[in-house]
Amino acid sequence: MYNIYFEAGAIGFIAILLLYLHVEYPNASVSNQRYRQWVAWILASLIIDIVSSRMTDYGEHIPPLVNTLMSTAYFMITAGCFWSLSRYLHSLVKGRLSDLYMLFINTLSAVYYTFMVINIFSGWVFYYDEAGTYQHGPLYFIILLLQILVNSLSIALLVSYRKKLEKRQLAAIWMFMVIIVSGFLLQVVFFTKTLLAFYMFSIAAMTVLFVIETPDYIKLADALKEVEEQRKRADIANQAKSTFLANMSHEIRTPMNAIIGMDEMILRETENPKVNKYARDIRSAGNTLLSIINDILDLSKIESGKMELVLVDYDFASVLNDIVNMTMSKAKEKGLVYNLVVSSDIPSVFHGDEIRIRQIILNLTNNAIKYTAEGSVNIRVFFDDKEQMLHVRVADTGMGIKPEDMEKLFSSFQRLDETTNRNVEGTGLGLNITKQLAEMMGGGIAVESEYGKGSVFHAKLHQEVVDATPIGDYTERLAAVEAQEEDYRPVLVAPEARILIVDDNEMNLEVVTSLLEDTHIKITTVLSGEECIAVLKEKSFHAVLLDQMMPGMSGSETLKVIKKKHLADETPIIVLTADAILGARDSYLKEGFTDYLSKPVLYKELESILLTYIPKELLLDRQAADALEAEKKAKEKAAQNEPEQTIIVISPSTERMKVLKENLGSMYKCIFVKNEEKAAKYMENHAVDFVLRDEVKEGSVETDTIDR
Repeated sequence: MYNIYFEAGAIGFIAILLLYLHVEYPNASVSNQRYRQWVAWILASLIIDIVSSRMTDYGEHIPPLVNTLMSTAYFMITAGCFWSLSRYLHSLVKGRLSDLYMLFINTLSAVYYTFMVINIFSGWVFYYDEAGTYQHGPLYFIILLLQILVNSLSIALLVSYRKKLEKRQLAAIWMFMVIIVSGFLLQVVFFTKTLLAFYMFSIAAMTVLFVIETPDYIKLADALKEVEEQRKRADIANQAKSTFLANMSHEIRTPMNAIIGMDEMILRETENPKVNKYARDIRSAGNTLLSIINDILDLSKIESGKMELVLVDYDFASVLNDIVNMTMSKAKEKGLVYNLVVSSDIPSVFHGDEIRIRQIILNLTNNAIKYTAEGSVNIRVFFDDKEQMLHVRVADTGMGIKPEDMEKLFSSFQRLDETTNRNVEGTGLGLNITKQLAEMMGGGIAVESEYGKGSVFHAKLHQEVVDATPIGDYTERLAAVEAQEEDYRPVLVAPEARILIVDDNEMNLEVVTSLLEDTHIKITTVLSGEECIAVLKEKSFHAVLLDQMMPGMSGSETLKVIKKKHLADETPIIVLTADAILGARDSYLKEGFTDYLSKPVLYKELESILLTYIPKELLLDRQAADALEAEKKAKEKAAQNEPEQTIIVISPSTERMKVLKENLGSMYKCIFVKNEEKAAKYMENHAVDFVLRDEVKEGSVETDTIDR
């Protein structure tokens, strides 16, 4: 006699569950519909298992054919339960592999059903003898084989799609698979007269319900799916913003390169005080625009979580010198008293992000100067050994901050008291960036302010001490800096050095060439990657400045060809680019560039990078450099005293004309034409002292031939 109590109890529970799901939650998802269908098959299996077991118990009273038909129905519904489970798994993973899995399961089910129908007439799988006793047939193992095959395929499917499923889904599915297998083992091996198989199925179904298919979980899953879609949309928008910022940076920096570079040349060469003032105003406006661009890029990096601190050992006195050089003149131009007090016991060398430390102090100081119309700006710097904190306190006698504005002081794109401050430059990003940088350094910024009387900003920045030697009396250094003249005086002088500059923009070439004029370096310029490769085949250089964004071959593509053909294996190749977004430098270095120089090109940065890569033996010391400069001025003076001679230059190359003009323009009156016909036409009406024919061969430049 079979014990049916477990499965009888499960019938009532499963029936109530199905009724509840259909009444309370009529709109089910696809996977939930498959789940409900599977539970319905479990209910049918429970019922048929109990009925067929009872009929087997009373087999002697029931005709063998009736028992055979009932047991056949049991085996078929059991197979349907496994088939429905497979459909449910398929609805969870949905993929090409699961489509093949479902096709195979359907085929196995069809074979199984065919066998069971044939068995009614053959008894190959099971049969009932004349006494009504259930007997296994010779092919009974096929049923077990098919069930093992279905389970094995289901397990293989789950293993294949384990990364696609959520952890709780995967855990629940593995749990109910273990429960189902355990039920069959318990019934077949240990409790042969107790119906447990489909009772365990019902427990497995409950596990899935509470872990995966509860309505609350479905709502949560839908919400998470919506959040994921929102995240993807936000990522797309963020990528679009990053692309826009990269393009904006490039497009603005390219013309800024010419503006700042040409302005630098005006400041160097003009002796007219009015022109000098105009040029200084241009430089100030240019630096302000660059500051705005950099602030926007910095904010983008911080918001995307990609801002990283680059930690190095640095000399703190050097940072202070830079701050003074960049802020003292601004304060004095406004008639402000500029006080900088630096504790003499501050360590001389720290380990931290030198660039960001400089940026924080500079932002706070510039902010104080910007919002102070009269009075003073007082900067105090000291170091707390116990906390390893660098303290920067900037106080001003400016307009101060209203109490109601304090909360939005560090917000992005917020300008306080717009009516009063409408003439003050800025985007409202500086303090926001400064605060976030300070927090990234394990510190922060505190503010005290009284409206109409001034403000005090106090920044704390964690810095590791590398060299505890005190910085000493910085007041003396500050006095020396204050007394220094701002006249331009080149440090880089190397008349035997050769560099190649590659840029498709002629104005950019002119800017860099002009900036390096007093260095006496021999400069070759070309307008494309193709020309660069051609020149490198003919000549060697001590450094190459290679623009990235060029029509035809980009800088990166040109570099690949140079490396592939081994044209400059020992030559440093420095990328020259307006791409200044996060990671640009690292990206170019990974491509194989030796170093990175961003536009607009500032002379200090250009000088620094060339001093790094030009061989030291080619650099002149100060005495030799002064002698060379004196010789140059003597030649220019002698040329001015001589009567001006006219020379006509015949050259088909615009680039060569530019080079010749730079070399001859100070000594001769030069007339440039592209061919002999135009030269003859000019000489019909004008007298010339020399005719210079420039012979240009493809891929190289040859020495000119001169006729007198």
